[in-house]
Order: sequence, then C-alpha cells, then structure tokens
Amino acid sequence: MGKFRLSGNARQAAGIFMIAVMLWIVVYAPTPLVVYEPGLTFETAPFVQSSNGTGIQQTNAGTDKSGVFLVTTVKLTDAKYWQAIQAIWNKDFQILSKNSVTNGLSEKDYLARMSKDMLNSQNSAVEAAYRYADIPYKVSPEGLQPDDESRKITISASDVGGPSAGLMFALQSLNLLLDEDFTRGFRIAGTGTIDKDGNVGSIGGIALKVVTADRAGAELFLAPKDNYEEAAAKAKELRSEMKVIPVTSLGSAIAAIQDEAGLTR
Repeated sequence: MGKFRLSGNARQAAGIFMIAVMLWIVVYAPTPLVVYEPGLTFETAPFVQSSNGTGIQQTNAGTDKSGVFLVTTVKLTDAKYWQAIQAIWNKDFQILSKNSVTNGLSEKDYLARMSKDMLNSQNSAVEAAYRYADIPYKVSPEGLQPDDESRKITISASDVGGPSAGLMFALQSLNLLLDEDFTRGFRIAGTGTIDKDGNVGSIGGIALKVVTADRAGAELFLAPKDNYEEAAAKAKELRSEMKVIPVTSLGSAIAAIQDEAGLTR
C-alpha cells in the first residue's frame, strides 16, 4: 500500500490553516475565565444630591485648587486565552475562574446581585452620613427620611455595581449636609464598604484600584485598613506620588484628611 503524502503546496496550506485555527482559539475562543483590570474613576459630586439642591463647593479657600472625591472601579470582562497568557507578565491583569466570581450564578442573576449590593451600599452611606452629622431620621418603606426634608440625600449611581463605593459616597454626602468642605482641596480617591455606623470594610481588587487612582492623578488614596499593606505596596511599585492612607471608619477618614491638610482636631 502506498503512503499518502501531501504536496509542498498542500503542506503549506495545511500549516496556514492550523496557524489560523490556533490564532482564533487564542484571540476569540471563549474560556471559563474572567479578567479583572484597572477601570475608571468618577467624581462623586454629580451622583449625590440633596433635596434643597445646595451644598458646599469643593475648593480650598485661598487657593485656586479644587478638591474632589473620586470613586475607583475595576473592569471585569470575559477573558480570552491571550489575556490569560498576558497575565503571566502583566500585573494589571488578574485572571480568575468565572465560577469563583459569580458563585455559580447566571450573568443576569450576578448583575442583579451586584446592583442590589450597590443600592444597599448607597443607603448605608447616607445613613452613616446622617449619623455622623447628628441629623435625625427615620427608616420607612420608602427609604431613609430625615426629620427635616431639606436635608434629604439621594444617590444615583446605577451604572456601578457592588458595595465598594460606600465610603466615598458617605464623604460626599457630608459635603452636602455640613457647612464644611471635607476634601480640604485634595484630589481624593478611595474605596471601602461602609455600614450605618460608619465602619469601613475591606474590598477586593485593591491593587487594581490603586492603579486606577494613580492614573487619575489622585493625591490621596483612602484604603480600608485590612487592604492597606497591599495598596501601599502597589503604590510603591508604581512609584506613585499618591499617598495611601489606612482608614477604619468614616470618622477616621475625615481625621486623616484633616491631618494631611495640617488642620488641628
């Protein structure tokens, strides 16, 4: 029986076909993985409003330097094989199994859970701000209702999922509730969950959020105490001029900003 042999042109065509298939797998084929990478920052001010439409302008008196509070985000997408390979040397890519992130939920159910977590975080941020500012309020089926309706705070940030923006929304809420600018003229990024008592909790993806904040030109980065070492190490790795500050509560965040501004307490 004679042996079947491909001609030179056929071998070349077969080789090109195999390379094309391999490239398609690497670039386009779906995987059971997801990739986290640095996301965007956004200013909190446009998303936090009071019922009377007033608040403190975020500037540092005596200078032309404006202060802002910034929420940091991470980007989560389905990973391709090329991203999994790139993550070997790219420290700004974090590859995880999709199931470990969603806990087996469908994409629809996972997004719904993240949306619910964000709404709960917004409510906790407002309640923590009311408590810090000693503003009487009631909890009703319609939400938090201050005794003085002109002090009502609402947060509208439905495009951001998860609970990690709580601290920054609480700080922004205080700018609307009290006659004081809590940015002290700094460009302040940060992250952390918050409960109604103002306690700040740890979050995931802190190193990626440090990258996001550094790219946005933040001067200070407020990190939950349990995340501080990782956040500070990432800032050092980036050779960032941004100062990372550990916080445990809404009050400690305010005190830390005052210290950076050289204000006595």
